[in-house]
Amino acid sequence: MNWYYADQGQQKGPVEEPALDRLVQAGVVRDDTLVWHEGMETWQKHSSVRGFAPAPAFPSPGALPNTAGDIRYCGECGRPFSANELVAIGPVSVCATCKPIYLQKLREGGGLAVGARRYGGFWIRLAARVVDGILLNVVFLVVRLPFGIAMFTPGLGRDPGALAAFVSTTLVFTFMSAVATACYEIFMIGLRGATIGKMIFGLKVIRADGSPVSLGLATGRYFAQWISAITFGIGYIMAGFDDQKRALHDRICETRVIYSR
Repeated sequence: MNWYYADQGQQKGPVEEPALDRLVQAGVVRDDTLVWHEGMETWQKHSSVRGFAPAPAFPSPGALPNTAGDIRYCGECGRPFSANELVAIGPVSVCATCKPIYLQKLREGGGLAVGARRYGGFWIRLAARVVDGILLNVVFLVVRLPFGIAMFTPGLGRDPGALAAFVSTTLVFTFMSAVATACYEIFMIGLRGATIGKMIFGLKVIRADGSPVSLGLATGRYFAQWISAITFGIGYIMAGFDDQKRALHDRICETRVIYSR
């Protein structure tokens, strides 16, 4: 059912029933707010049609506990704040800057969409990955250089023992490079929220609710990227067409890549 409501002398809507409930929780629609839906003869007070609304979900500043050390994240912009710096609007907590934006979304029937975030799209994320690849390969090249020089040692091909040692060393180095690449991304995402490439472009990986990614989730996200890769790269390309720029591994792990500045 679609509802319309009066706000500052103007008709707003239509909004569906769940969205109207959120407006009530946010204090936008009050007991004396006039509402109407198709089938009603006239506009009536909300309390007459749907009963009395519960108290708005805005906490009283005087009633707040001392939660200055409790860090939480704005449901709109995703930035960290002390708990007493956020305002609860229904099930979502937003900062003072995002509060008017979020309330406007509610008035327009926008629901709980996270609109203040700027999501990192396919091309900017590809550029960040290329930068990370270059940095890692420079490090690996420096470490591997002595082995590359050893390939041109006279007589290496005629000495089966030396050749076998070289091949086994190369295989071990390749395996360690893969492990180092995994550790680099997992620990950078889990501890800093971004790899060096993402930091350069101002990107950050967060959870859907704006909280930081844990090491465990960063590990799962790294291996979920394999699924994005084995689908002939389609899993990565999905980020170019998704409204929140989510690649397949972002969907699997419920993460988002946003601009942090």
